[in-house]
Amino acid sequence: MEIDKIEKVHSVGYRLKDAKVTVNRDFKFNVAGTKTEGTQGEVINMPQWIGKILSDDNLVTLDSPDMITELKQALSKEKMVGEYQLSTLDPHFYIKLKESMKQLNGDNFDKVESIMLELFRMRRGKLVKIADSIKLNSELYNKLSVEENIFYKTIHDNSVEFEKQIRRDMNE
Repeated sequence: MEIDKIEKVHSVGYRLKDAKVTVNRDFKFNVAGTKTEGTQGEVINMPQWIGKILSDDNLVTLDSPDMITELKQALSKEKMVGEYQLSTLDPHFYIKLKESMKQLNGDNFDKVESIMLELFRMRRGKLVKIADSIKLNSELYNKLSVEENIFYKTIHDNSVEFEKQIRRDMNE
């Protein structure tokens, strides 16, 4: 399955998860039988997608994670674990990071993109080495983002198939 399709499915799932919001102005909605209300100053949980809509209208402040800090921490951890180990990333790490990057202007975007690409290239190199040697297990699966899981499986499957093709000619 293609990464962009998996990413779309997981983006929907991520947006359905609850997020904390701080209410800026009183509101009360009833849409299709779903009631949502908030009083100024109140901190409440609501699905991410509703919080985003209300945040765009300045009714709430969406308490979203500081993905720039998370990115820098992820890069730092990745450098510390060594060449044949992977640090743990949230399954939706890249989804959240890309969403966060949409809010950045030119220079800030370029700086964050540079850090993201450094992390991506470092992890990609490790994934290729690991996928060539071992099958995906639950411990490793839990360290990867949804996109990395697809990449890992593709590399592993291609590596196994390549080895079969090379060895097949030797057994004739």
